[in-house]
Amino acid sequence: MSEIFEKRQLYGGAIEIDIPKRFIDVTSYRHIPDHQELFSDEKSDQSVIIELNEIQDHISNANAIKHHYEVLVEDSGITTDKSVIINYRDLTQAEMPHFEASIPKYVLLAQQKIAKFNETAENTINIYMALVRLEKSKTDLLITFNEAIAIAPTSSSMAVVQNLAPSNDQSKSEQLFLTMLKSFKIKDYSLFVHN
Repeated sequence: MSEIFEKRQLYGGAIEIDIPKRFIDVTSYRHIPDHQELFSDEKSDQSVIIELNEIQDHISNANAIKHHYEVLVEDSGITTDKSVIINYRDLTQAEMPHFEASIPKYVLLAQQKIAKFNETAENTINIYMALVRLEKSKTDLLITFNEAIAIAPTSSSMAVVQNLAPSNDQSKSEQLFLTMLKSFKIKDYSLFVHN
């Protein structure tokens, strides 16, 4: 079954991205920080997070995506033995065509073992993370796609996904993420104007 994508307006319409229609906007029922947009599909235990962060000038472009991933790991309280970066690379102009080739763009794939909602049961999650460094706007733009690839039998996620097996097809998930990235477009750069 192929995905049906829907154009989503972010940050009051300043940014748009195509996300699978099955994902719902979490801000409609939960408070999300102003610098983030969050979409979730509970039936597949997948989520998409877009966030605008202040650029970290002291981190080189080549190391920036690893830095943001390490901050995510630290903020989540995940120990280093339960997190691994599988690979990372530059994104090509064709993969994110709405950005000039000179803008630094990276993608990372990592895997974590993490418990939800302070549970003890740990699920295995693939993290697909993209970083666009908007140096003129002093912004590190992160797009993250989280996908459970193994759900512990006692995890609360097991009941939500209704015993559906998570996708083990990493290439299909990566293609889904790259499709979202290809559609990502900033329509109004005044979003990044700082007073």
